[in-house]
Amino acid sequence: MIKLDDLDILVLENFVLYLHLTSYKFSKITGVPSATAWRVFNRLAELGLIKRDERGFSITARGVVIAYLYTKKENIRRNSLSTLKKMWKYDGDEIDLKHFLEDLCKILKSLNLSPFIICFNQPITIATMLYNRINELSEQTKRVIANIFLNFFPSVDLNNGCKVIISFDKNGNPYALAADCKKEGIKLNYYCPELIKFLGKESNVLLQRIR
Repeated sequence: MIKLDDLDILVLENFVLYLHLTSYKFSKITGVPSATAWRVFNRLAELGLIKRDERGFSITARGVVIAYLYTKKENIRRNSLSTLKKMWKYDGDEIDLKHFLEDLCKILKSLNLSPFIICFNQPITIATMLYNRINELSEQTKRVIANIFLNFFPSVDLNNGCKVIISFDKNGNPYALAADCKKEGIKLNYYCPELIKFLGKESNVLLQRIR
């Protein structure tokens, strides 16, 4: 199992704060010898937590999440959420994103799995995994999943301006896998009355065309 020591975490914390670093700059900031910093940087790059760029190294979405999960510093957690929101192009609430990460951590622990098995660069993979444990999730996490789904899967605009991803339950009843509802907000697994009206009208139009 992959483990991070205190120096690894310190490096990630500084990447959360500065986003781009060289081993030389990190050494100047922290007093850690440059050669030691270089070794740690390369190890974290091999783990996919940081990556080389034209300015030295930069943190990845995976590195941001791992920093959030491992740090004990509240300011690092806040910065991690803000950075992750930008990386994921997530337009929801940061507090919801906090619950999303905490629910993820809780479920991984219940399965005895390490967060290092997940590539955090694409939020849809995490949202899909968590969706399968929907009964264990907070309402905030459900909103994040719905938001991610709406930005990834094809959706339709209803007549009242709501945006939904249409699905059907085992009984054939339509529902919104995810919805951006004008009245209820972002919802997951939402039985929307406007969706039923919409599908009824679309069915009538189709029948008229067939006839």
